[in-house]
Amino acid sequence: MTTARIPLQSGLNALKVLPQALALIREGAGREFVLGGAAQVGAGLIPAAMGLGAKWLVDALASGQGFTRHVMLLVALQFVLAGLGLVLQYSADYFRVAVRERLQRHLQLRVAGHAAGLDLAFFELPGNYDAFAQAQDDLGFRPMLMAYSVLISLQQAATVTGFFLAVLAFQPVLALALLLAALPTLFAAGKSGSESWGSYDLNTPGGRRAAYFESLLTRDQAAKEVRLYGLAPTFLKGLQEHTLQIMADKLSVEKRRNLRFGWSGLLGIAVEYGALAFVVYRVATGGATLGDFTLMVTALAGVRGGLTRMLAELGQMYENSLFFSALTKFLAQKPLILAPASPLPLPLAAAHTLRLENVTFPYPGAERPVFQNLTLELRAGETTALVGVNGAGKTTLVKLLTRLYDPQEGRITLDGVDIRDFDPDEYRRSLGVVLQDFTRYQLSARENIALGRVGETDEDARLHDAAQRSNALELIQGLPEGWDTLLGRQFHIRGQDLSGGQWQRIALARALYRDAPILLLDEPTAALDAETEAELFGKYRDLTRGKTTLLITHRFNTVRMADRIVLLEHGRILEDGTHAELLALGGRYAEMYEVQAEVYREGVAS
Repeated sequence: MTTARIPLQSGLNALKVLPQALALIREGAGREFVLGGAAQVGAGLIPAAMGLGAKWLVDALASGQGFTRHVMLLVALQFVLAGLGLVLQYSADYFRVAVRERLQRHLQLRVAGHAAGLDLAFFELPGNYDAFAQAQDDLGFRPMLMAYSVLISLQQAATVTGFFLAVLAFQPVLALALLLAALPTLFAAGKSGSESWGSYDLNTPGGRRAAYFESLLTRDQAAKEVRLYGLAPTFLKGLQEHTLQIMADKLSVEKRRNLRFGWSGLLGIAVEYGALAFVVYRVATGGATLGDFTLMVTALAGVRGGLTRMLAELGQMYENSLFFSALTKFLAQKPLILAPASPLPLPLAAAHTLRLENVTFPYPGAERPVFQNLTLELRAGETTALVGVNGAGKTTLVKLLTRLYDPQEGRITLDGVDIRDFDPDEYRRSLGVVLQDFTRYQLSARENIALGRVGETDEDARLHDAAQRSNALELIQGLPEGWDTLLGRQFHIRGQDLSGGQWQRIALARALYRDAPILLLDEPTAALDAETEAELFGKYRDLTRGKTTLLITHRFNTVRMADRIVLLEHGRILEDGTHAELLALGGRYAEMYEVQAEVYREGVAS
């Protein structure tokens, strides 16, 4: 890996993200940030004020006036300034913590809410998801560090400015020496601006690969296969090789950085002590007072320390701004699937007809469309079974019908009305959906099913009915705490882990509890054993009575009770009819059905 060296001007240009960062800080913790900034500036001015007071005190003592009222007032002034500085510093510390807590909560809610409003397409594009993952990773500390850097830089800038003005008021020539002493540090900072960013690689493919290896070794999703196939040494090797290279790059950057700042520091010290020698000469020849000498010594130390700290914080600000840009880019993303300005009300009907009319749809970035001029009607109150080989477009069809994507051409209608004329949320409330990759919520059994009707009071009778119809009731009643049993073990060791088939019954119960007029079932029994599947489909007519249903499955023995079967292949309808009609046709459906039947007969015979 190569690292970049950029001049200070380029570093300052990169801080153009700072106004966006400050806008987010203002949204989440504006009052605390302003008060903290005021306290930091006040605390930053105290050292210069004390240095000026020390000059007056030394001059008073050097004049031989003794322990006069004037001297006593100067001592009291130092005491008051020291106390005020302590109060301001502790106030600034409190407000920094307040900014951190309020900002973190604000952005956590802002990012989560914004993510929930984005289209599915955003999360299914790898580049977009990487940006979202980076924004989430940075959320816990980057905004806080940005706020810290701004506040501390304000304090150090106040300290440097205060000393410069104090020296300028008494010895203008020495004020020039303060500026000259700062130049080497500025030069070093300009050369080191982005090297730490260049050595950070979580945005690179190699970095993501290393993070992936680490997740495989440390998380439960892959724990079984890692052990069964002995994969740990392979993954560890990949992780070790990458982290070794990253460590070498970072150490190389740090070595160059410290050498650069070391040489610039020595040059700065030479300038400082040259200035001190000049002050000593001026004092010895009567051109300056001992108070001037005291002020200059204090100012040189204060300016060097303040400038070094300020530049360090500016460097941190620059680095954090590069990371922070991922968050601002994510928050700038806008959904494309929106409610129309004047959405139409959904038709009032016990069942609805869904129709795809000349629909063409490619996934973003894909070379060829999944569907080309596809026309398909799901008639009201009927069950349509959709079959086909993997990659035929069956799951994509569900995404279009649920309006997770919009067609590139053509339209989808509900009772003759384009679904884009409805509010998407209102339209989706008319759908009960079981996805092929359904979510296993790490919540109680009651909550898992009740999520089908969010915002409504849980009705035990309706929950009981949905669980019974999905063959999940006996499962739930047999759990240690019944309906209140926590499903999954992510949060508590007492959580109850379920098999794939048991989770699928819970997902089906959730869709049935929604009691929507349209059911879209994508492989709803794929993980069920044959006995449970047969029992469930024995009640299938009851499950779908009066509803418009789309059933997607690979198991041909489960589609026989469908009113209509559609065979999809390469994104187009190859055959359409009842089970008996398609068998009589002797085409692709009959061929695929016979293959599955033969496998079943061989299994029984063996």
